[in-house]
Amino acid sequence: MRKQRFLKQVFYLGMATVIIAGSGVGCSSVGDQGKESIKQEGPLTLQAVAAVGALSGDFNQMDILKRISSETGVNVEYECIPGNVWNEKKNLMLASNDLPDLFIGGGLSDSDINKYGKAGMLLPLDDLIQYAPNVSAMLEKYPELKKALTSPDGKIYTLPFYDEFLPENIPDNLFINKTWLDQLGLDVPKTTDEFYEVLKAFKTQDPNGNGKNDEIPFTYRANQVYTGDYSLSGAFGTLDVPGHIILEDGEVKFSAMENGYKEAIKWFRKLYSEGLIDQEIFTQDQSQYVSKGKSEEMIVGAFIIYADENFVGAERAYNDYVVMEPLIGPNGDQKWNRYNYSMYLDKFAITNVNPDPIATMKWIDKFYEEDISIQVHWGEVGKSLQKEGEMYKIVEAPEGMSIDEYRFKTVPAANAPGIMTSEMYEKIDFAVDKKKKIERYNLYDPYANKEVMPVIRFTDEELNELSTISTDLNNYVEEMKAKWITGTSDIEKDWEDYKSRLKEMNVERYVQIYQEGYERYK
Repeated sequence: MRKQRFLKQVFYLGMATVIIAGSGVGCSSVGDQGKESIKQEGPLTLQAVAAVGALSGDFNQMDILKRISSETGVNVEYECIPGNVWNEKKNLMLASNDLPDLFIGGGLSDSDINKYGKAGMLLPLDDLIQYAPNVSAMLEKYPELKKALTSPDGKIYTLPFYDEFLPENIPDNLFINKTWLDQLGLDVPKTTDEFYEVLKAFKTQDPNGNGKNDEIPFTYRANQVYTGDYSLSGAFGTLDVPGHIILEDGEVKFSAMENGYKEAIKWFRKLYSEGLIDQEIFTQDQSQYVSKGKSEEMIVGAFIIYADENFVGAERAYNDYVVMEPLIGPNGDQKWNRYNYSMYLDKFAITNVNPDPIATMKWIDKFYEEDISIQVHWGEVGKSLQKEGEMYKIVEAPEGMSIDEYRFKTVPAANAPGIMTSEMYEKIDFAVDKKKKIERYNLYDPYANKEVMPVIRFTDEELNELSTISTDLNNYVEEMKAKWITGTSDIEKDWEDYKSRLKEMNVERYVQIYQEGYERYK
């Protein structure tokens, strides 16, 4: 795609060189680049590379994107690259300087943005934002978003998808088999001790009534967010998270060194040793995990996931399982994780071969209009959405497809820039599953941490140092966690040596970098 327009790029770049030389400017600023946009004769056609997910349809066939092009006079030809090959192809593009006019959909790391922004391959957008009134209004309304978008050199190189669908920030919920509880005459457990007793009953009293010892009292996938155990440690006073960086009263801490983490591991070990936790928590992949919830016989007592219908199917989700409140621990702690999943910062970037950055910025601004953004992310009106007055309603998908599958085939959805505010969500009449998720969020919200680590933009030097430290550090933490829970090692005997080893692996410097980044952010 890009090689076919090589001569066109040379022509534009050559003209740009003449203009820059004539103006007496050696290196143009962002504003200069915008003013020097090369105006084509006839409609402008841009080449875009789009990072897409497994469910995504072809952007070139999506009517909502054709509408945006029609309303802006900017045609865009998309090369859609799926996630499983994205990094390889992206790195090749950047390394060889074989660039599209723009990137859309995400997939640019902080390191990419820092490096290729500094090299001039990604254009700074600061002075171009004046041509995007919707983007300007968003950044003015959400200063924390502008702060997160700003690179260490003080410039903005990407535009985001900003999402205020609050349930995404509490993505893991604990579910229990209410049918089994009723069968055994038990109440929904509230404490870690009560949960332990219920799991024992699930294991020993044949609640599915098939005469087999096939029940799995409790299953999850260790070290995962949506299906894992991070939040469970909150019952012991310390919430764990991926990377183990937590914020308490403005102080950055490493969760896997806290006493609450240790007590949680001991509790997991107790459950695992008695067969109350799935013995495959460290080895099962997502498909193996879900197969247990959807097995012909109902065999799962409790599980963790974002949406229960994705694990056990709609019928069982509605008839057999209920969501639990976060468990209360032995010292009265009742905590659950809240994440910062509102800002997806890398959804759009303009490259230095783009022939008209100003027109491109006007085009992308359409994605931030309310009606357009709702349709780009939740479905096109007349297909997966119906509109009545100011309200939008999610409609049923064609037979054989889920609502999300249909949505991703017809609109970019999460692969697009844009904005979805809480006020915009109030205008959408969601399907039952999304309404249930909102109800679950409201149940968990009082127990979720109020302090959340913000999105911090680190320097290249900091990113390199974090990368060097974190790989070995996190591998060691996960290795010891598995050993302690499965019983191949003893946490009481290992604890002090474990903490000493973490210090040898520069955990204190790891925490310090995050603390310094947090202080800058404040």
